[in-house]
Amino acid sequence: MKRMRTVLLSLLAVLALAVAGIQLGGHGYFWTALRYTYLQGHNTAHIDDARNFTQAPIAGGAAQPWSVAAAPRPVSAATQAFLREHRSAAFVVAHRGEIVHEAYFAPYSADSRTNTFSVTKTLVTMAAGAAVADGLIPSFDAPLVTWVTEYGTHPRGAKATLAQLSAMTSGHEWSEHYYLPLNPTTELYFGGDTAATVLRQGFERDPGTDFEYSSASTQLLGLALSRALQARDPQLTLAGYLSKRLWQPLGLSEASWSLDRPRAQGGIEMAYCCVHTNARDLARIGQLLLQEGQWNGRALLPADFVQRMTTPSGFVRYYGHGVWMDPDHATPFYFLQGHLGQYVIVVPSQQLVVVRLGQFRRKTHERHPVIPDEVYRYVDEGVQMVKAPA
Repeated sequence: MKRMRTVLLSLLAVLALAVAGIQLGGHGYFWTALRYTYLQGHNTAHIDDARNFTQAPIAGGAAQPWSVAAAPRPVSAATQAFLREHRSAAFVVAHRGEIVHEAYFAPYSADSRTNTFSVTKTLVTMAAGAAVADGLIPSFDAPLVTWVTEYGTHPRGAKATLAQLSAMTSGHEWSEHYYLPLNPTTELYFGGDTAATVLRQGFERDPGTDFEYSSASTQLLGLALSRALQARDPQLTLAGYLSKRLWQPLGLSEASWSLDRPRAQGGIEMAYCCVHTNARDLARIGQLLLQEGQWNGRALLPADFVQRMTTPSGFVRYYGHGVWMDPDHATPFYFLQGHLGQYVIVVPSQQLVVVRLGQFRRKTHERHPVIPDEVYRYVDEGVQMVKAPA
């Protein structure tokens, strides 16, 4: 009995030291991460986590219903099984502006809003392009320090541009990891102060010299854009601007954007992730890009900006500005990608948009060193679907 008590006391002492080490080491965000992942039955952030964060509304516009094919195209049995196996929420295919396939998997429906994760990175780049067109930002190639003055004396940071942040070539120091409990990406998500987290990091390379995918880069881009908006109108937020420039003109339904903490406490949008919306509205974002920013006779985005987004940045063939791509595939495509397999895929030659949302992904890379094999499955499935007789 005495030995058992000694062992128990030793375990409690070790636990107390571990807790103290986490707190004193500046990793208090660990407890929030634990609460919002493992204690909710997940091992990472998940698509239904809007309830865990303060949400900023993204107001929608007057509805513009999709045209739906009179004879929807079926998905292959193999892909149907794959979608179910990976707990998909939605799979939508649009061809020439018409939905030709639409499937939802319980408990999700057409109205379900889920976390798009890093698909939001593309939305932030699109918002930056709109801000340039509106004269809120002089150029996409403007220096970051025009708005993020904290890097004004940094020898490398002072040279970084907004475009380099979007292209993941800014050289900003970061470690991208979604499953380690104690690391900068986890702190960025659960720490409650995204600006402080990213600004604490320096620049490890000269801007414009290499590619490194980084959520912090998009958070810095969002911070710069937010400050540019508020310089024009102190009440204008990223969520409000996204609503004004994209959501309302496109007739999308109301969405929301996770804040790192409440507005009253200085909270801002988690710009690298966390717009919560539905599959049909994401398909419309893909359709807007397919139409090079043109919508109902209006340029929501400059065509040359969309072309720049969807062209390789120069360092790698698979990334442009907030957009992944394979220009060398039999049917070249580009796509928006989020954690756990949130995809908006555009195949220009086929006038095709494919959206997949869900809880899990299969991240194998037999066909491409960076692009997951499942993306090719969805591309090829969509292409075959629209080529087959109706």
